[in-house]
This record gives sequence, structure tokens and C-alpha cells, in this order.
Amino acid sequence: MREITDLARQAASTHGLLTNQDLDRLGYTRAQVRTLVAAGVLRRERRGLYVLAGAPPTWEQQLMRGCLGAAGRGVVSRRSAMRAWDVRPWETALEVSVRGFAAPVVDGVVVHRSWDLTPEDVREVRGLPVTSVAFTLVDAGAYLRDWEVERALDTAVGLGLVTIDEIRALRRRVGRHGRTGVTAIDRVLGDVSASVDLAESPMEIALMRVIDRHGLPAATPQYPVEVDGQHFRIDLAYPEQRVLLEYDGYREHIGAEQFERDRRRQNALVLAGWTVLRFTKSDVRSRPEWVAAEIRRALGLRLPDLR
Repeated sequence: MREITDLARQAASTHGLLTNQDLDRLGYTRAQVRTLVAAGVLRRERRGLYVLAGAPPTWEQQLMRGCLGAAGRGVVSRRSAMRAWDVRPWETALEVSVRGFAAPVVDGVVVHRSWDLTPEDVREVRGLPVTSVAFTLVDAGAYLRDWEVERALDTAVGLGLVTIDEIRALRRRVGRHGRTGVTAIDRVLGDVSASVDLAESPMEIALMRVIDRHGLPAATPQYPVEVDGQHFRIDLAYPEQRVLLEYDGYREHIGAEQFERDRRRQNALVLAGWTVLRFTKSDVRSRPEWVAAEIRRALGLRLPDLR
């Protein structure tokens, strides 16, 4: 029997799965394939699809099976795409989309139809064809609540996976009347400025949303400050009022060394005449009114008349 190194190499790039087309390209005859199945080197999944012996049954393999089972036209989408892009890494759903009228049945995988999906909306992630981040977010309103769409968008932009302009451009292209989920991305985008693309974390973007929704002046993201030869980059700043806003994430500030460095940095900024406000994830998510009030006080603005 011929060496199976080429089989293993091909299977490694397709999560353990091999199609008839793969085997043809590698030069295997149908008789040789039957021999490999009889020897336990390959396991036949269904007509034209095999699994290499020893390949673990991963989440990615299940999705690849779904993509191949949809006549090779399937694209990882919706919740599965959210996980593939690490926007919602806890998702376990198996979902793919195909363009056209018919949505083929694939065991264990939900197959959606999409008339808007084009080759330009597909990227390769972990060896899988996956809907682009912008397409995934525009789709999200069909299965997520508005606040979940908002957090997914903030995470994607904060990770540098997509820009607000790219999302708006896709929204214009696919936003014909009646498309499911489009109104959700409209509500979430609202008047969000493209300046959020400069933020470096989802929580910085969430803080910018608090500022916007409470009628506060826009802050400058990732503002550079020099103090006594030291160069700092601040999450959000009001340079004219010398007010700086910092998001304190647990992961970013863990450890004694980082804790001490943060305190030295804060002292240097305060002694240089800056007011520094620090907010946590709980502050921004659960107490946005209090966050806005603190910023308003620091800026010397009057509180709104609540009567």
C-alpha cells in the first residue's frame, strides 16, 4: 500500500475529513480507497466523505462536515462564526449558511439559507470557510437581543477585527426591505462614530457609548501623554479640561509588578495636573448613570435638570 503521509497532510488542513475530490487530487483510485477503508485507515462517513483514522471529533470537524455536506457550498455562520472569530467564544452551536433556495439537511448541523452571501463575504478561519466579521454582525440581529449584538460589535471592533465603516458598508449592501435582523444592527450602530475604531478594547468602546448616550462631549481615544520624559497612552481623554478616563480590567492589571506600575503611572499623571478617573467593567455595564455623573463632575458640567 502506498504511503499515507499525503493523506495525513491533507486531512490536517481539513480537520480530519477527506472528500472524493481530495483523494482524486492525491492520485488515489477508488480501489485503493476501498482498501484503505478495509484496513481502517479511512472511515466512510457518507458517500464521497471519509475521516482519517485517529482524527479527533472536534467542533471544527463537525462544522467542516456541515460545510461539505451542503454540497461543498456551506459557510460557517451565525453563532458558529461568532465563536470562530472569538467574538463569543463560548458558543457551541453548529450553524452553516448556503446561498440559494434549498437548505440541505446535514445531521447535527443547522443549515440556513442566505441570498446575500457572496464569495467576498467569506474568510478562512482555522481552516474553515467563515462569514466575515461584518456579515456575521449584520446577521446577529436574527438570533441575538440588541444588547448582545451591541457587545458582540464592541468586542469585534475592540479586537481590531472590523471597523464601523465596514459594518455600515455591508449594511447598505444587504439591507433590502424585509431582511431579518437588519434593524437590530441599525439600532446598535445608531450614531456611533468611526472614532471607536481607535479604541483598543471592547470596554473602552462601551465607555464611549456611555459618554454618547448621556449627552457628554466626545472624548479622544488612545490619547498620548508625556510626563517627565515618560510616554503614556490613555484610553480616553479630554485634553482641554485635562481629564483622563481609564478602564481597569482585571486581566490587564493583575500581578504585583503591574499593580505598582499602574500606581506610579497614576501618581505621575496627577502630579502633572491631570484628573484621572478609573472605571471597571461592572461600573460601565451596571452603573452607566453613575459613570456619566462622575465624568460630568470632572468636566465641570452642570447635571441635567431631572424635574
